Amino acid sequence: MADSRTKLLLAAAAALAAVRLVLVPWVNQQVEQRQQLEVLTQRLDRSQGVVGNKDAIMATQGKLERQVKTAREVFPAVVDQDQFRLEAQRRITAIATQGGLTVSVFDWLLSGNVEAAGLSFGRVSVQFEGPLDKVIAVHGELEGSLPYAAIRELNVRLRSAARGPNQDASTATIVMDLFHRPVTAPAVPVGNKAAT
Repeated sequence: MADSRTKLLLAAAAALAAVRLVLVPWVNQQVEQRQQLEVLTQRLDRSQGVVGNKDAIMATQGKLERQVKTAREVFPAVVDQDQFRLEAQRRITAIATQGGLTVSVFDWLLSGNVEAAGLSFGRVSVQFEGPLDKVIAVHGELEGSLPYAAIRELNVRLRSAARGPNQDASTATIVMDLFHRPVTAPAVPVGNKAAT
């Protein structure tokens, strides 16, 4: 009887081992395949949604491209960066002079690119001298008339009031980035020597 029980227990242990070695991996594989199928079904549903909304997506894309183009037109297209710098310096100096300030320092600090936006910039530091109310007015004029400029810093030092009110009582330093769209110059065709 003990022999038959031992055989029965060994058979049960062998059956459990077979179940553990065969059935459990098979069940795990079925669960994994079910999860993969669910992921694929979700992707298919999203793809069908995209295809179903293709016209709306294309219209939105076109609208976005027009808005980006309009927004980029604020930044001047520049072929010659040196010429852009010279014109910017003249314009900023003219705004300050017309506003009643004296430009004592104009310094280009650095140049850089904003790759994601397709823009380049030059950072400039400008020091003005004049009455505080005119410094404030020129600051506002710079903000309003140079939409492609980003003022990074404004420092104002007030001088002694011994000179009287609004008598060259302040020195202001403005650091700003002037953004532009770099444009490559069109290639100049090489003339045919036989034609000349």
